[in-house]
Amino acid sequence: MFLFAKLKMYLAAAGAVVVALGVAYLRGRSAEAAAEHEKELNEYVETRKRMDSVGSGDSLDDAHAWLRERQQPKRDL
Repeated sequence: MFLFAKLKMYLAAAGAVVVALGVAYLRGRSAEAAAEHEKELNEYVETRKRMDSVGSGDSLDDAHAWLRERQQPKRDL
């Protein structure tokens, strides 16, 4: 009977170790996902800053002219 109780205690300890390793793994994955999300947000902020720093042209006519030029084919047939 004493042997069974001791074996049960060892199995419980091994189970606790496995559970602790599983929890540590899942926390690490969660932290990695949060860091990746934060990195994406920082990239968005940097892109937005670059977009805002670029001038959009002097007038609406300039923008229309740019679009017309952009639509023209680049090659002669």
